[in-house]
Amino acid sequence: MKFKRIYIEITNQCNLTCDFCAISNRPKRTMSVDEFKLICEQIRFFTDFIYLHVQGEPLLHPQLDEILQIACKYDLKVQLVTNGTLIEKRFDLLLESPAIRQISVSLQSMQTIGYLEDTKRREMLLNHLVELSNAGKIIQIRLWNYDEQLFTDGINKCLLYLGIQFEDLLIDKKRYLTDHKNIFFSLDKQFQWPSDPGDISTVGRCQGANSMLAILSDGTLVPCCLDHQGAIELGNVFNTPFASLLEGNRLVSIQRGFKQNKIVESFCQSCQYRHRFD
Repeated sequence: MKFKRIYIEITNQCNLTCDFCAISNRPKRTMSVDEFKLICEQIRFFTDFIYLHVQGEPLLHPQLDEILQIACKYDLKVQLVTNGTLIEKRFDLLLESPAIRQISVSLQSMQTIGYLEDTKRREMLLNHLVELSNAGKIIQIRLWNYDEQLFTDGINKCLLYLGIQFEDLLIDKKRYLTDHKNIFFSLDKQFQWPSDPGDISTVGRCQGANSMLAILSDGTLVPCCLDHQGAIELGNVFNTPFASLLEGNRLVSIQRGFKQNKIVESFCQSCQYRHRFD
């Protein structure tokens, strides 16, 4: 079985505390280089793309250079999701690493700390992103908490730099090409993290478990990147071979259920993100 992507949370620590990010009660942990290597050795036959994301800021990892070297060794293309505040510090590594295919930058993260209102910082960030795109990296600039009141001067200037007018934005379009090579702008409404209350349903589909999986920083395998607490624990890749975990009854049951338009896990039954696949 081949997955479109597998998320690897190389750290669940972050340098920001954004109100749109779910609060986790898991212990803070950074994956070791040896642990990451073990994961890559096992998953390389099951995917071509890894996302260094679930929670946490991947650019905080103290051995990110070794992490990227390992990904390259196993021919795994890296999609890196970042709050953007550390791009300047890690710029040379991001520019030079052949493993990195795409860098997704969260405007809403920087917006919460006024980063974009600082002209010097904003211009430096955008110039770095253009240079990365010119080097062949795909740059996705995200604003996933769409609200007209949230369009600050800093965000508007970013849009103008990209060749986008605020008045032209349509939430249904979601993706916008820009005036800059390999850079596109992603607009969406803020989603709700899965929780117990809410719209409970046993009917529906999702890409979780079928086209994606996620591995938390402690090695726990879960069906998707929204399961940040490890509610649906499918085993641990540090203790059990990844290929064996794919044959586990719980994972097979989830996969079979989604293919039959049935939601078998209570965690998934309360997840609102599933409506994006209706």
